[in-house]
Amino acid sequence: MTLRYTLRFLLFAVLIGFFSCGSDPDPASETDQTNQGIAPESVSLQLDAEPDQLNPVLTISNYSNTIIGATFSYLQRLNPTTLELEPALAVSAPEVKILEEGPYAGGVSYTFEIRPEAIWDNGSPVTAEDFLFTMKATFNPKVPAAPYRVYLSFIKEVEIDAENPKRFTVYSDQKYIIGEEAISAALPVLPMHHYDSLGLMADIPLPDLMDTEKAKALAESNEKINQFAEQFTSPFFSREPEGVNGCGPYKLVRWETGQRLVLERKADWWGDQVEGAGIVMESYPQEMIFRPIQDQTAAVAALKDGQLDVLTNIAPEQFNELKETAFVAEKFDFYTPPSLVHAFIYVNTRLPKLEDPKVRRALAYATDVESIISTAFSGLAEPSTGAVLASSSYHNPDIKPIPYEVEKARALLTEAGWEDSNDNGIVDKKIDGVLTELSLEYKYTAGRQVSQNVALLLQESAKKAGIEITLTPQEHNVNMEDVSRRDFELLAGAKGIQPITWEPKQEYHSEGDDRSGFATPETDALIDRIQVTLDPKERKKLYIDLQAKIHESMPIIPILVPTGRLIINKELEAPITPVFPGYVPALLKFKTEG
Repeated sequence: MTLRYTLRFLLFAVLIGFFSCGSDPDPASETDQTNQGIAPESVSLQLDAEPDQLNPVLTISNYSNTIIGATFSYLQRLNPTTLELEPALAVSAPEVKILEEGPYAGGVSYTFEIRPEAIWDNGSPVTAEDFLFTMKATFNPKVPAAPYRVYLSFIKEVEIDAENPKRFTVYSDQKYIIGEEAISAALPVLPMHHYDSLGLMADIPLPDLMDTEKAKALAESNEKINQFAEQFTSPFFSREPEGVNGCGPYKLVRWETGQRLVLERKADWWGDQVEGAGIVMESYPQEMIFRPIQDQTAAVAALKDGQLDVLTNIAPEQFNELKETAFVAEKFDFYTPPSLVHAFIYVNTRLPKLEDPKVRRALAYATDVESIISTAFSGLAEPSTGAVLASSSYHNPDIKPIPYEVEKARALLTEAGWEDSNDNGIVDKKIDGVLTELSLEYKYTAGRQVSQNVALLLQESAKKAGIEITLTPQEHNVNMEDVSRRDFELLAGAKGIQPITWEPKQEYHSEGDDRSGFATPETDALIDRIQVTLDPKERKKLYIDLQAKIHESMPIIPILVPTGRLIINKELEAPITPVFPGYVPALLKFKTEG
């Protein structure tokens, strides 16, 4: 389990599309071992969707993270039960110092040391040079890693200890609320010898890459920058077993698109030699078979046929039905952990039809969230107020779930100049001299009954307020591409709610993704202040102000926080966690008898 899951939620939040499962599974490998608290030979695990790729610097997919978390190693990982950072690849938490003098005065230094046991698959040691290379690869201006650069841009230099190649210090010239988390857990450490075998990045100073103008000049003048980026972003390093290379406990041995990804545990993994490292360094199954099954019916059939050991994110109605199915209940345990995900609707505020906040708020009042929860989620969810949990200490108490009020929605539309001038049931308005009806396309993930039900309920409730919703189901990866290109009007989304400090820059700052177009100079400045305010009380005031501005602008329509829905073979156990996907695949093991 890694904070990559949390930071993927926290940093750029992964579009999960409104949940659930699809494909052509075959039986999981069987073992005749009895329950002795030992590792199963093989486990078969369902994924809601196909990973897009397995290059850690390039992907923002939770499904990819599930694989990456087992095949790569991070300086620190998140303990799935305590939700606290613990050392993994690093010997300990970093030595943190406030810098009072020198070129980075006013900033912070973080000193790490990599475990002496840590080696790559070829037997060479994992060193500080590998961490430095990982940063260089991320900040190569031709590598599409903008989401990470937003969170790591506070780094100014990495200094390697001249007497200890496994020890290094990261310097920043500013305070940053998640500095330690970002450095140690946003990205795994990549092997320089593998991903840059030609040494293309070796002579390029990291400070030059961290400087936007210098990096731009390098991209134009240094052919090695382009050559490395072309090599690093190739399919070989994203999909091929020989190319995906980390120092985690598992290796990718097969990826059959639409069928399975197979991981095998390394027989001589270096982490097995580390004593007392705790749960973040544990791993049990000898083989993990991940099956991308999007279709609900196919996923349930695979579970009933014994072809899956774990099924996650099952549609609420089917989850409840399976609990009442005797032969399934005899073989499987059912879990409903709290969720660190909130579902919402992206609204493209850059478009003329949606640029007025009153229109977006009208859409929120025209969304019957309670019906979505009771009908599409069988009651297994709570209304959402946004990216901060209502139970959080820094949640704005004035922000409540928006109720379904058709008349309020119509009043807001009228204030914004939208009325039904031709009596066809859809409000309209002249935009650039052209009569335009408020007809909006809603894109959502195809092949998922929950997604379909949400879409239909949204269409029905919005129509009563004079808003026409047209429905466009698409593959998950297509939706991810569309939201990245800002090619949408409305699009179903889901992002993680972090269990630690909220870092809103990636989602709401003009230098981040800002997919909905929320950012303004005023809100950018507010977020910049949040990033460097270490005092919790002062930061809380800023958080509350930002939440109020987001709520007023309504760049997303908050929908709900779902309850996790997880089904696991009774012979197996693993810590159940609110962090996606609700359990840690590598921690699955047979239950101890008795």
